Amino acid sequence: MIDQVKSTADVQKILNQTIDMIVSSKDQVLSIVENARKTYETQKLEYNDIKEKIDRIILEVDVLEIQDKLMRQKLVQVSKDFKNYNENDIRMVYEKASEIRVSHFSKISEEKLLRDRRSTLELALKSALENIHLAEKVVNQVTIAMNFLKGEILNVLDGLDPSSHLVLGIKVLEAQENERKRIARDIHDGPAQLMANSVMKADIVDKIIRKDFERGLLELEELKGHVRRALKEVRDIIFDLRPMTLDDLGLNPTIERLADSLKEEKFKIELQLKPMPKTIDSLMSVAAYRVIQESLNNIKKHAKAMNVKISVEYGTKFMRLIIADDGQGFNVEETLERIKSSGTSYGLFGMKERVKQLQGEFNITSEKGMGTVFTVKLPLNKDALKD
Repeated sequence: MIDQVKSTADVQKILNQTIDMIVSSKDQVLSIVENARKTYETQKLEYNDIKEKIDRIILEVDVLEIQDKLMRQKLVQVSKDFKNYNENDIRMVYEKASEIRVSHFSKISEEKLLRDRRSTLELALKSALENIHLAEKVVNQVTIAMNFLKGEILNVLDGLDPSSHLVLGIKVLEAQENERKRIARDIHDGPAQLMANSVMKADIVDKIIRKDFERGLLELEELKGHVRRALKEVRDIIFDLRPMTLDDLGLNPTIERLADSLKEEKFKIELQLKPMPKTIDSLMSVAAYRVIQESLNNIKKHAKAMNVKISVEYGTKFMRLIIADDGQGFNVEETLERIKSSGTSYGLFGMKERVKQLQGEFNITSEKGMGTVFTVKLPLNKDALKD
């Protein structure tokens, strides 16, 4: 017995050491990713600056080319009519022509150098982005392995079929990491950029307003627009994470807001929402909302639909969601099998497993060219789960 305890302690010690090594490796990779991103951003700024310089130089080259042609015509004229020009006039024409010719060739050379540098930067940016994505994927996999070793997934999977622990656990963790990465990118590409621009704009406004008060006020109004857009994007990200209207107003108004946010899409959404019962749990509302949200994401990305119909019906113990589109459709079994084996997408698989965990029913009906129908049955509350 003592030997068994000692053996268990040794295994735990080795496991802890392994976890510490993984954490250290993850931190190192994160540091590399951060440095790579900084280099990428610096190169991107240089690339944009070079593009502006090339556009400006192209205009200068065009102007100098016209001037060069005019001066060559002037030289021909002077050469034919020496009598009407004195020596000083002729010398000035030749010097001016030579000066323009040198400037012209100099700008052409400068343009070529800038184009070469732009091409080099384009390749470097493409390579850097690929390396960043590869490193992020490694971090993602390391995090999944670390969480598995820590045993965190066992709490999530309590009560499920043990044979499905591994696959489902990896999918859940992978989805979490992908979601974190998506949020980080949304913040970086959206509000973070706008706020950075706003800070620079504030410095410019400060300088302008000291010289030209009226122009400064116009710049200030533009700055306010930047801040408003940043605030809107932050609110949109928060809403995607956890729509506050779910808690404040309920599922139906939240679905209506989601549909309204997609009014700029090519497809039209029709809603048929029955009155909500008071017995619906917050957990079930979130699950239903996520299923509808993911269904609409799939439609937006893949379906090429013109019309979408969302129907929500409530019974005494269960609710039924029906999301139908008139898009291009797909082979359901083949697609689910491909997703399950490749692990390239969590969308459909995630919806199915989310519903399964809540003891609901999930069904997809689709054929190529015949549209798609998602039918989902979910319990209204935890009491229904016990029945």
